[in-house]
Amino acid sequence: MKHRKFIRGPLFLLKMIIIFAITSVIVMLLWNVLIPDIFNGPFINYWQSLGILVLAKILFGSFGKGYGRHRSHFPDEIWKQKLRAKYEAMTPEEKEKFKTKCRSRFAFIDTEEGVADTPAAKAETKRDI
Repeated sequence: MKHRKFIRGPLFLLKMIIIFAITSVIVMLLWNVLIPDIFNGPFINYWQSLGILVLAKILFGSFGKGYGRHRSHFPDEIWKQKLRAKYEAMTPEEKEKFKTKCRSRFAFIDTEEGVADTPAAKAETKRDI
């Protein structure tokens, strides 16, 4: 099993190089098919497409600094967990105040009595008439 650790690193590096090379070829082909015809731009070679790919990764990519370091892999789950922990630490009076504040902010949420009496709900009933 220990010999696999020595193979994983070079295999991973080889896979990344192959993926990057294939992606560069795809960028080059798409560029050469679309850009000269649409914008009268220049044709590019493989190394120029590799440079464009690296530049795009620098400008728009994360280089692995993403959501993988958190417990959850989804960014919206993080704030939900924080809100849930904060809500559970509230007293019953604070919870009720929080609920009424949420109901007043979100007009599309139904209350116990029915649809909330908010300007948005009143405008909706006027449109139906």
